[in-house]
Amino acid sequence: MLYKIEYLDEVYDQLAIIPKNIRQSIIKAINERLTETPYRFKPLVCNWKGYFRMRVGDYRVIYRVEDEKVTVVIVRVAVRGNVYK
Repeated sequence: MLYKIEYLDEVYDQLAIIPKNIRQSIIKAINERLTETPYRFKPLVCNWKGYFRMRVGDYRVIYRVEDEKVTVVIVRVAVRGNVYK
C-alpha cells in the first residue's frame, strides 16, 4: 500500500529558502522513502510524540502518519539545529 504525501502550507515556505539542488534531493527522498515505509524512521518523543524524523543530509523532515487516510503529512523541513524549534 502506498501512502499519499501531503505538505502543510508552511512547509512550502521552508522548502523555498533551501538551495535548489538540496531541495530536489529532499523532495525525492520524501517521495521515494515515505510513500512505502513511513514507520521505518526514528519516532520522536516529548513535545514531538506521534511524529517521525527522516534525515536527508544536514536537513531533517518531520512528519506524522495518518493511517486512516493512508497519508504522510510533512510538518517541517529545516536544518538539524533549527527543525525542533
